[in-house]
Amino acid sequence: MDPKFVRGSNRQIEGFWLEIANAVVKMSGREIKRRVIAKQSCADTRQLIEEKELMTVTTPGLKKRKQVKLQDKDGSVLQEDIASVQSSTEHDPMPTKEPIICHWLPPFTTQFYSRAAIKAHINGADEGFRSLALHGMAGVGQTQLALHFPNSHRDQYPAIFWVHADQDQKMAQDYDDFAKNLGLVVEGTDGQLQNRDKFKNWLIKESASWLLIFDNVDNLASIKPFWPSAEHGSIIVTTRNPEAITSLVQKSIHLEPFSEGEGAKYFLSRLSDPSSQDESLAIVIAKKLGGLPIALSHIAGFIEATSCKFEELLDLYSYRADPEMVDYDSSEITFHYEGSYATLWKVSFESLGKEAKELLEMVALLDPDSIPESLLRDGSKAIDEKPRLSIEAANYRKAVSQLRRHALVTKDVRLHTLSIHRLIQEAITRDWETSKFQSVFNAVSQRVSHCFPRQICGASMSKDWGECAKYAPHLLSLARHYQHAKPPLERSLDFADVLSHCALYLYEQGQIDGAFGILLLARDTCKSVLGDQPHLVAAHVYNNLSAMYMFQGERQQCADTSLLVCTVREKLLGPDHVDVAQGLANYAADLNALDQLEDADNIYKRALRIHELPQNSNTHPELLGQLLSNAGRCWARMGRYAEAENALNRAITLRRQSLGVHNATAISYYGLGNTGHLDAAMGYHQVCLDMRRELKITTYWLGVSCHKLAVLHHQKGQGVLAVDTRKAQNDIAVALLREAIANFKQAESEPGLLARSLFRLSALLLEVGGDLEDGYAIQESRQLYDEATEAVGDSFPETPTEQDYEELVQFDHR
Repeated sequence: MDPKFVRGSNRQIEGFWLEIANAVVKMSGREIKRRVIAKQSCADTRQLIEEKELMTVTTPGLKKRKQVKLQDKDGSVLQEDIASVQSSTEHDPMPTKEPIICHWLPPFTTQFYSRAAIKAHINGADEGFRSLALHGMAGVGQTQLALHFPNSHRDQYPAIFWVHADQDQKMAQDYDDFAKNLGLVVEGTDGQLQNRDKFKNWLIKESASWLLIFDNVDNLASIKPFWPSAEHGSIIVTTRNPEAITSLVQKSIHLEPFSEGEGAKYFLSRLSDPSSQDESLAIVIAKKLGGLPIALSHIAGFIEATSCKFEELLDLYSYRADPEMVDYDSSEITFHYEGSYATLWKVSFESLGKEAKELLEMVALLDPDSIPESLLRDGSKAIDEKPRLSIEAANYRKAVSQLRRHALVTKDVRLHTLSIHRLIQEAITRDWETSKFQSVFNAVSQRVSHCFPRQICGASMSKDWGECAKYAPHLLSLARHYQHAKPPLERSLDFADVLSHCALYLYEQGQIDGAFGILLLARDTCKSVLGDQPHLVAAHVYNNLSAMYMFQGERQQCADTSLLVCTVREKLLGPDHVDVAQGLANYAADLNALDQLEDADNIYKRALRIHELPQNSNTHPELLGQLLSNAGRCWARMGRYAEAENALNRAITLRRQSLGVHNATAISYYGLGNTGHLDAAMGYHQVCLDMRRELKITTYWLGVSCHKLAVLHHQKGQGVLAVDTRKAQNDIAVALLREAIANFKQAESEPGLLARSLFRLSALLLEVGGDLEDGYAIQESRQLYDEATEAVGDSFPETPTEQDYEELVQFDHR
């Protein structure tokens, strides 16, 4: 949430932000001047005038000039060639590199109010620090302070990135957007985990001054994977919990609510005509609201929208407030604030129109940031039960306008999204009865379910990743309400269904824990509603759960779950349905992982017969490609290399046609590399590794390819007599194993992959060290051996062999 609650003149804040500039800008080294042209625009004359932020991006290697086009109020077009902006930087000491101009920021109001009390903190900052934390209670203004700095120092930072840091999924989506916007990836080729690492690498390598802002950090564990290890650049963090980021930042500033006098001045600055009011009562109002900026901004919006006098406001407030909450010392705001804000909320809510109230109730259950207006408008097509929560399109605009006038929501006219403060959400839902909560939840969940993409015929959701990213945070917010509501909300199969599809999207993005969590919620919902009754929604949930079990190394549980899916689908769809074939293919792959090769072979053959039926001739080619790829790998294990090679080549053809250069295609090349002699195997596995590098994959798949090719190079070296040739092969193997280990340590991977590579490198270094009498290699070998032993825990044999480590890993990764 990016609340607009600060107003004042630029002169008031110039000194304060000059201090931040001196303290923060020096984090980045040299300054690079850039001009970014922006213009105020009016999106609709019936709405409040909104600042329209323009983000301009110039990526390295971009050959064509970009044009900036902005509509001004009278409809004329302002055009500014970016080349003229860049010409002002001819003095740059690095003229050979195309400059980056990328300001990725939420909308910001120029009406900012000075926080003079913070100057002393800024003045005490060491000049050398590169990371700063702003912390304080919710609503005190960390976000707006952090947002004003980059908006007032664009010239000093060619690259500025704003990260919504309250959820892992939102951080991953932001980094994904940054990577794509900088031209680091091809749309649809990689998941968010890979793109996160590409953006972090860009921050490390980029010489231009950049600023990264993490807003609303709740815990250290969530932010660590996104924290760049660069030795340059600047980082600002906002948080309610200073302990969450103490070990990462070098300087922190505690923001407190306004004093009574400051609060009164701020409150009056939010009014268009404060002289018409009894200004002496502003101090009373500021005291009652504890000097909290968001509360003062909210009540100012109420006064502006209703033309209420201060005296009338205080009467309303005293009437609605609990007696013990009417008057309190602002120093005890943390204890009293919830009651005070609840009172404020009651006063404001009662002045809203019917449609505005209903819209605000729905927004209260969604993620507070970047709520797509398409969800609130178009999603109403899904409502078929409660007409009271189906807002007509004609009334939607009026409802949003009223909520904005009351300072209850903000709108980004560029992205067509709404945002709301978390405290407002909490105040809205605080006193809901169960029936009210259920009614609103049903309406909102139907909207999200209507908008969220679905998996088609068991294929990847990669083509819908963009739409999934738009709605996933709001679905996850609903899931939290659904899981923790007391008393519990009614269980819904429709909600379990959309959770299952969202889990698949998260799994494909490498967010395994998040996917597993909502799949368990979907599973429990199916059990609650269905009991033992078979249902296709339950089959989809269990199908996705089986993939999670395999990832966790629970191979038998994975196979049992896949068999359950096959049984349910065959009972409901008949034995010849393509979905039954897809379930059988997964079950056969699980049996293969359990070394039950004969049973797996029979299941694969049955699945292939179903695909060959005339009614299934138009099946998605990726499904048949997946089946052939897995069957080929099984047949290779059984020594039926001709059948295996034929199946894998067919799989590669199908996957190249339907997916192109894709990790699924690389998987088939990996399998083909296990069907022939050493030289052919090295060739196929090199193609697989090259494809994954071309895709810039940073997940564990890259490490799997590095490990396999390292083993083959080592084998190649053992088969030659020439010392130099053997040494060259071993050097390649060592380098590949080091790359694999680095990958497994960085990426979320199944148990055993890291331990296996550590053990293999330990053995190789021991061999090389013995040949060359290299004591350092032998010493490192022992350290790696200890690390490998520690990685597998106490359940491993006392003197494990290479085969023991191989068996830790599912067959697809051997």
